[in-house]
Amino acid sequence: MSKIKESLSLIWKEFIYGGHFQSLGAVGIVFISAILLKIDITWDVLFVTYLLIYPSYLYNRFVEIKIDYLTNPGRTEYLKSYISYTPLIVFLVISILIGSLIYFSNFWALIFGLLLLLFSFLYTIFFKKLTKKIVFLKNLYVSTAFSFFVFFLIVYYAYHWTSTLIIGVFILMIFVYFKTFVMQIFLDVKDTETDKKEGLLTFPIILGKEKTFNILKIFSILATVPIPIIFSLYFNIFPKSVLMLLLVVPFNFYCFKLSRQQNYFGYILASGEFILWPILILIGKILL
Repeated sequence: MSKIKESLSLIWKEFIYGGHFQSLGAVGIVFISAILLKIDITWDVLFVTYLLIYPSYLYNRFVEIKIDYLTNPGRTEYLKSYISYTPLIVFLVISILIGSLIYFSNFWALIFGLLLLLFSFLYTIFFKKLTKKIVFLKNLYVSTAFSFFVFFLIVYYAYHWTSTLIIGVFILMIFVYFKTFVMQIFLDVKDTETDKKEGLLTFPIILGKEKTFNILKIFSILATVPIPIIFSLYFNIFPKSVLMLLLVVPFNFYCFKLSRQQNYFGYILASGEFILWPILILIGKILL
């Protein structure tokens, strides 16, 4: 029995600390985009999306493992157990990604996918240093990267662009951008000590944690509420099931409350918000 518990604990740590949980967020964005844009998808696009984001998470944690110990000691200790194999794992995952894009999709998806992968790596390699000089660059950069996954879905299937599709993609990219922006501000709260040591300019460092939490509540409402209501009820761009995403607001508030109580689980929940989206939308398709 103890071996089973130990194995389950190891799987859980790998799932959370290894970046798999966060990587599924990008999969959630692609999945929900397919539903809202009425695009039939196959399993391979979800698999490829996961491969697109996972190596960058793993590489970031590999590079920053020493300084990350200040705010994520449990994660650091776990990742040390296979740190010597991390470069090989990253290389293998990227190789599988390239092979999958060649086999399942098209030339432009391969190019766009590799550019998206490069974009995610460049933050750790180069752009994070600029966060010491440019306020909120980290939030802007990560938000842009995640919004691109909406566009990637269209490129992957080489869809013919129509005016309705263009509007839908554009609005979804804006929605994902603002929601990611809010999420990153919140996740920066837990990294305050690490970011302060590195001299990064983030919301919690500039405004303080308490002001950041107060602003986050307002940002959460503004980023979540208008788009689903306006573009489903008034412009009929998205199906009514998108209104279920309004429930993300109380979800965000609950995560904020947990973190204020020094409960680290609040940050774990928040990083999985995009996984919640497809669940809410699928429920909405039944109820609305």
